[in-house]
Amino acid sequence: MYLSKHDLLQMDDEWLKKLPAERLLDVSKRLLHDVKVLQDRQNQTPNNSSRPPGSQAPWERSASSGEATQETEAESAEDEETDEVQAEAPEASTPAAKPARDTKNKKSDKKQGKQPGSQGYGRTQKLMVTDTCEHHPEVCAACGCAIAVDSDALVYTAWDEIDIAPQVEGEIGLRLSVTRHLLHEGHCVSCGHDSRAQTWRASADELWDKVELGQWRLVGPRLAGMIVLLSLRMRLSRALIREFLIELFGLQLSTGVIDQTIREAGRASAPLEESLVADIQQATLLYLDETPWHESNTLLWLWVLVSTYTALYLIGPRSREMVENVLENLFLGTLMSDGYVVYRHWKDRLRCWPHLLRKLRGLAESSDARVAGVGQEMEIIMKILMASIYEARTTPPLVPLTQHHRADIERLRKLCESHRGDTHDKLRQVAREFLYDWDVILRPVAEPHLPLSNNAAEQALRHWVISRRISYGTRSSAVSRAYALLASIIETCRRRGASSWQYLGTVIAAARLGLPLPALPAIPMGV
Repeated sequence: MYLSKHDLLQMDDEWLKKLPAERLLDVSKRLLHDVKVLQDRQNQTPNNSSRPPGSQAPWERSASSGEATQETEAESAEDEETDEVQAEAPEASTPAAKPARDTKNKKSDKKQGKQPGSQGYGRTQKLMVTDTCEHHPEVCAACGCAIAVDSDALVYTAWDEIDIAPQVEGEIGLRLSVTRHLLHEGHCVSCGHDSRAQTWRASADELWDKVELGQWRLVGPRLAGMIVLLSLRMRLSRALIREFLIELFGLQLSTGVIDQTIREAGRASAPLEESLVADIQQATLLYLDETPWHESNTLLWLWVLVSTYTALYLIGPRSREMVENVLENLFLGTLMSDGYVVYRHWKDRLRCWPHLLRKLRGLAESSDARVAGVGQEMEIIMKILMASIYEARTTPPLVPLTQHHRADIERLRKLCESHRGDTHDKLRQVAREFLYDWDVILRPVAEPHLPLSNNAAEQALRHWVISRRISYGTRSSAVSRAYALLASIIETCRRRGASSWQYLGTVIAAARLGLPLPALPAIPMGV
């Protein structure tokens, strides 16, 4: 136990003078211990601990290179709880955490957004129609007989759809088109009933509360795909997307329409999650990581499972079920991860060495000379093994690395065994972590071709971590689900060399008609 503020407030010069020599020595030892712990904590950086790079001031940051030292914005202080059965709660200083509200102010009973009964606003911009599309009833709503198309049939309603016009070969740039959809009435000769053409509309879904999916939409599918790209990939807010469309195209869309479009795109893409999961389950090497994510006032986690050509994002609790629901018992490949205790459920896995080296660097920089000595020795051994692994990838060794470095490995094991019950918290935790995952950590020594870092997963999270810092996460479960689905499709398209916004346009167009969705872009040939 450290001395609390309450304890320190009672300690002053007069109090120290009254202590006998033995008690004064005990207090001095106690204070010295606390000073060393605080000094080590103050000296923590992303290079010697699990602190995220974003916690440094801009002038303190320095570029790093190499697989062992490469770091990304996706790392967080909560990412590596390795030697505890239960993960600790994230610190209040998490970059994604919202500023604390003033508890003195009374909370309003009003819900966010537009209030019921408030004045609405219709479209004021006049659009020039560039094309028309007529919809006639195909069968009689009364008797079910076929209805012949009558060009003189009554138009009972219509709507305009703004979309990006198909590109002409050799033409550069984008053009907007406005299509007026005309809904006609049709007269049934058999029964005399007048039927009306109806647009397709998806039924209500509990998972997509207040998210409509249907044919009658102002924003066309290709334009919707571009709005999704601007929101997620370019990290633009709804207001900035509105400004972007006005500046470049002279198109006025409300932020509400833009938000509805993004949610609708998420619902339209939902069936593709099964295809993404199937591709992930078939991967031979899978990188996995997670980072904090806020959904309104609830702390959740953004997970990523990434292979060479597929990325799957999930938003949910930090539990083993999140990974099990995806991998089930169908994943037969190798799992690369950090030291989070949940991942120990999978036997065929690898550990990220840069995470371990940063922890050893933290021990080596400790104010406790004994701890620093142990940390330096363990760090030197790990770097020797890492250098041999890299060399073995280009020049096959004459003898197996496990045999060549037997003495180093035995020395590392002896250090961990002798300090697994150490009184120093960090040293004890690191020693136990190595022992818990001994075979997993040292597996690349026997198989040098295996990767040493989890950088692929961290780099896949980097973009979305920056987005989280800008937006502070999402506000509802529907938006969180849409965000994860759309992020998965965009990243998968990027990895497969396909245009994400154009592919999303085809997906939204099919979903609005209730048709089967197009398959994910194919993996590039020759791989």
